[in-house]
Amino acid sequence: MIKHIMVPYDKSEPASRALEYAIDIAKKFNSDISVVACVIPHIPMDPSFGTAYVETLKLMRQSAANATSTIKSRLDELNIPVKTVILEGISATDELVSFAESHKIDLIVMGSRGLGGFKKLLLGSVASGVSQHSKCPVLIVK
Repeated sequence: MIKHIMVPYDKSEPASRALEYAIDIAKKFNSDISVVACVIPHIPMDPSFGTAYVETLKLMRQSAANATSTIKSRLDELNIPVKTVILEGISATDELVSFAESHKIDLIVMGSRGLGGFKKLLLGSVASGVSQHSKCPVLIVK
C-alpha cells in the first residue's frame, strides 16, 4: 500500500511532471504527499564572498519556500494531505534518501533531471543517486 509519497521539487519541468504523477497516485491510494525542496549551498573559497554568500543562501531558501507553498495550496484544494519540507545539506541525494528513510516514505516520485546543467545526460545525478540508494521504490518521470 502506498500511504506516503515523497516528491523532490526544484521547479524544473520534470519535477512538475513528477508532481502530477504523485497527485494521481495519491488520489488513487488516498496517500499523503511530502513535497521536499533541497537547498544545497556551495561554500565560496574566497572569504570576500561572505556577504554575497549569505544573501544568496537567503534567496535560495525563500525561492524554495515560495515554490513549496504554492504546491501546498494546490494540494490543499484537492484535499490531498500534504507536508512541505526544505532540506539543507551538502548532498541533495543524501538528504532525500535520509528523509525518505526517517519519514517512512512508501514511494518517491521524482523528475529524471532537475535544474542542473548537462542536459545531454539521460538521468540526472540526483535522480540516479536516489534510485540507487533509496530503500523504497522510486518512480522517475521524464
